[in-house]
Amino acid sequence: MNISKYIIAGCVALTGLASTSCVGDLDLKPNDPNQKLELTTAAEWDGFLARLYGNLYRDDVISTSDGGAGTFTRTHFNLQEVTADECFISEKWNDPGYQPLNFCTWSANNEWIYAAFAREFFNAKMGAEFISKMQSEGAAFFDEAEVKARVAEARAIRGLSYYFMIDLFGRGPWIDEASVTGAVPPTYDRKQLFEAVTSELEGCVEDLKPAAQQTYGRVSREAGYMLLAKLYLNAEVYTGTPMYDKCAAYCKKIADSGIQLADEYKYLFCATNDKYVGNGEILWAVPQQQGRMETWGGTTYLTVGCYVESAPKEILTQVNSQGVPWSGLRLRPELSRALQGDNRRLIYEGTFQEDIPDLATYDEYSCGYMCIKYSNSPETDYLNTAGATNNNTQVSNVDYPLFRLADTYLMLAECQLRGVECNGLHYLNLVRERAGMDPLGALTEENVLHERQCELYMEGHRRQDLIRFGRYTGSTYVWSWKNGVLEGGSTPDYRALYPIPYQYVGTVGQNEGY
Repeated sequence: MNISKYIIAGCVALTGLASTSCVGDLDLKPNDPNQKLELTTAAEWDGFLARLYGNLYRDDVISTSDGGAGTFTRTHFNLQEVTADECFISEKWNDPGYQPLNFCTWSANNEWIYAAFAREFFNAKMGAEFISKMQSEGAAFFDEAEVKARVAEARAIRGLSYYFMIDLFGRGPWIDEASVTGAVPPTYDRKQLFEAVTSELEGCVEDLKPAAQQTYGRVSREAGYMLLAKLYLNAEVYTGTPMYDKCAAYCKKIADSGIQLADEYKYLFCATNDKYVGNGEILWAVPQQQGRMETWGGTTYLTVGCYVESAPKEILTQVNSQGVPWSGLRLRPELSRALQGDNRRLIYEGTFQEDIPDLATYDEYSCGYMCIKYSNSPETDYLNTAGATNNNTQVSNVDYPLFRLADTYLMLAECQLRGVECNGLHYLNLVRERAGMDPLGALTEENVLHERQCELYMEGHRRQDLIRFGRYTGSTYVWSWKNGVLEGGSTPDYRALYPIPYQYVGTVGQNEGY
């Protein structure tokens, strides 16, 4: 099954759920009498499964003010990175909801918070629909092993949505294959969601195909292990009970799988990084491809969105041959300084100013450094010396890395720090060795958190890491413009969770403090 073939072929017309024009409540049902509701060929089943994957990069269904704003990747990047100490949105972009994220002063009517919750809910609902149909009808088209594998893929994609619902919101509607379309599903709290999702994933993860046997772009067994490991890494935050032993056990399964780190760090984020996806360092990616799987979210957002128009042409052509940037995402000085002396520091300084003293008036020269971690040039011509290797388009060819093996290794280090015997220091030093950095002799909270930032910056993990290490809310650690103050201010503990968007409060309730 070629994922890109079926996504581009219009597979969205295989279920009424896919045609819902907006997600303003918890009742999703077909609203088009001409919608095809029966799957009659294996190719149509392929299309339905591909649509689940497409939900990770498409921007349809969710109603937002800007193209690409409703994509899973863009909304979740914003809520994990813009609200932490790594990047912010310049005032050049005056889209609704950005500035409260910059300042950690959001409310329940924020568009990005709405889009994230709505996307999670829609993806979970559609995944449950696929599981139900596959279990009841799939045997007519596939053998038993394939049915189980496809159900496991859908559970993993659905589990990814619930992982973010648990992490960002701490509550939400529980939808599974037994849920009745049209009925309001029960609301689960954070612990209930965690227990339901981990139990479900534990029961199906071995049904996923190993990375060495899985098709590009689809969820492998190792990716399923990583999703479980991520949940268990944060279990103390989610449930009050640490589960680092379980996290380490799944990380070790990945480490023992034979998958290796890529030789060169920067090539993991360029236009040909698909070679590292699946049975390589990128355990789970959201594929993007010019002309087939295009989006204004994903890595398009992280290439043209990060590059600034006043940078030299030879820098801008790493984005596209037109050299057309959006000049929106900029780096906070805390990230720039954390990466000083580190070979992974993919930052362009030019004549820009590192500090960001004024966000009220846009000035591209005094508004933070430029991130060039994501490059739309191929590995074979990374600096785009040919000048026209990126095609004449702004959209990106770079696959978005959800989970990487390097993160697995750093999670093992954190598990060792928390008392689990798992050789974590060795694995952390493998990551540093790849980066050309000297090995560490011991693990501390400071150097583990620092290493995570240097390796994983701008990949959608930072807010979660700061929360787990007790550095996100309060005044223990502050960064530029935290709580709307240039030098950084204290934020209340309730902001470790986002509010339930007002569109859903009537059925899901609201988090404390909002």
